[in-house]
Amino acid sequence: MDYSFVLVGLAALFFLLLFAAIQVGRSLGKRRRADENESAGTGAAAIEASVFALLGLLVAFTFSGAAQRMAERRNLLVQEVNAIGTAWLRIDMINAADQPLLRKQFRRYVDERINYYRHVADLDRRGEIANTVAKIQNEIWASSMQAAARSVPPFAASYANAVNEMFDVASALTVAQKVHPPVVTYLFLGFLALVCGCFVGMNLANTRQGSLFHQALYALVMTAALYIIIDFEFPRIGTIRIDQSDALLISQRNAMVDPAPETR
Repeated sequence: MDYSFVLVGLAALFFLLLFAAIQVGRSLGKRRRADENESAGTGAAAIEASVFALLGLLVAFTFSGAAQRMAERRNLLVQEVNAIGTAWLRIDMINAADQPLLRKQFRRYVDERINYYRHVADLDRRGEIANTVAKIQNEIWASSMQAAARSVPPFAASYANAVNEMFDVASALTVAQKVHPPVVTYLFLGFLALVCGCFVGMNLANTRQGSLFHQALYALVMTAALYIIIDFEFPRIGTIRIDQSDALLISQRNAMVDPAPETR
């Protein structure tokens, strides 16, 4: 499934809902204008100000949190590449006879990590690849422990720590990709935007012109804000993407070649 089109479709639907909410608000505003007194108008203004302030705060906090989580995922990807590079280099520190097998397993592991990121938006395929990655991790760890037993202890410990760090960062990144605010947060944010749309319509009812431009502008701005927030939360399925960060992992994979044989 192409989630980019789903996200755009949801944004278009929400834009129409916001525009409809404004029209409902205008209709209610025209009915209220006939019998509204000054004190009621003042009280209504205070309520509207409170709701708009709540909407602004919720949008700001949600936007900031989504941007921060995307930055954390990008930083974790950089850490993973560095951890893989360190573990790869430390293969040279263990028993020479065990190095070829480990290098082969490392290349398979990185290939599957790249494959995982390419299909991270495909929930079914992502789960299958994650199982394959876990299997290769077990193979690498088993081979590493056998190789460490035949290697000089200080060097073996340094290599094992690097492998462990590589796996830990991969697990942290997998978890970070699944950490999102509860769905009810987005539902409430959308509901609050619709309520504010009604208030906008009610205020426009007090003017004779009731600019169509301002109605469309509010609907567009709020839709764009929510779209960007969700795009930040899922940066591999929309307009805002971190796919370019995968180039670091691909570059690391290209550098994982067997050392040149020694010449005497």
